[in-house]
Amino acid sequence: MNDENSALSRNLPCVKCKETLSTVKSFDGVVVDRCPQCSGTWYDGGELEQVLGDAFDYQALMRTVSLRLSEYVCPCCKMSMRALVFKFQHGELVIDHCSICRGFWLDSGELASVKDLVETIRDGVAPVRIGFSSARPIGVRAGSVNLDEKPLLKDSALDHYRSVDYETGSEIGHIGVSAYLFSALTSLPIEVFNPVKEPAYAMYLLIMLNIAIYIHTGSLVPDKFMPFMREFGAVPLDVLAGKLHTLVTSMFLHSNFWHLFANMYVLFVFGDNVYDLFNDHGKTRGPLTFVVFYLIVGVLSGLIHIILAAGHPVTSTVPVVGASGAVSGIMAAYWRAFPKTRIYQIIFWYPFKLPIWVYLGIWILFNIALGLFAGSGARVSWQAHLGGFAAGYFLLPHFMAFRLERLQAR
Repeated sequence: MNDENSALSRNLPCVKCKETLSTVKSFDGVVVDRCPQCSGTWYDGGELEQVLGDAFDYQALMRTVSLRLSEYVCPCCKMSMRALVFKFQHGELVIDHCSICRGFWLDSGELASVKDLVETIRDGVAPVRIGFSSARPIGVRAGSVNLDEKPLLKDSALDHYRSVDYETGSEIGHIGVSAYLFSALTSLPIEVFNPVKEPAYAMYLLIMLNIAIYIHTGSLVPDKFMPFMREFGAVPLDVLAGKLHTLVTSMFLHSNFWHLFANMYVLFVFGDNVYDLFNDHGKTRGPLTFVVFYLIVGVLSGLIHIILAAGHPVTSTVPVVGASGAVSGIMAAYWRAFPKTRIYQIIFWYPFKLPIWVYLGIWILFNIALGLFAGSGARVSWQAHLGGFAAGYFLLPHFMAFRLERLQAR
């Protein structure tokens, strides 16, 4: 409503402090109602469009935001308003809106944020829920969330992960074209949102050690390659005869580049956050605990393979190599510790954000199907995969410096 005398005669109450609103002139001479106490502003239907100009697109705005019930009542219609929620990685912008008269209530300083919001929507780069885009966070100014600030890192991993907003991060998470092509061509997952507190240095050393050993095995001449694999790989009959050290050494051997790359990549994706949890043991004990956990899970996965494959005439004499069992245990630990995370997976060239339980549930079913159809003679050790997964899932709470329930309590 733009007529100043008409606005004065209405005596509209402030939706927050109930003070009578005063009329002021906004941009381009538009008359709006403002609270002299809290400086919040009421925009009648059409007034916000006049203030923001061509950048404002009501329908586009309504398609972008999420809706929830507002705590405020429309000063004109006396009906409950709706809160239009636009989520960012480190906060959210809430605009109170009456769907009956199409009026808007903006708190002090929010107009600049709304202006940035509508301009971003107009440019077609607003964050999306699924898929990859050139989405960028909006620079929110006074009176709202500062998106340029990095999240506050707490003193412990427990504090850090309890402060992470997984719902918001997953909602606005996006991937670029290069990450999309990588996932589409390799079928490997990409983590949507789970920021780490500190770098996982011991995990990086494990990855480099695996790479160094692979380079060494790749340099061996053909007639020395298989003897080397048989000497340090876990041959079921040899392990049962007492060659137990190969349960550890086999974890650092890989048969080909893809075998190495897939294992190290998945360890890199899931391992850094699990590593973070162990850091609460202390700067020295934390990395050591992670390495011990990794090795124990890998050994247990190898034992499961040995037990189930020892009776097969072929696999009982074939060395099993690779970090797949240990990495499967890290995946299970990640799932148990961070059940609210999501994973990008390209399916028929479309990027989906899958909840971690869906992604790993499909992975488990695939390994079970492999076991049912190929049995203990399968070239891929589904036994080690499932054994390592079970070990990681059930052992995680016994290696953490705090109770798992504290991590997931809100």
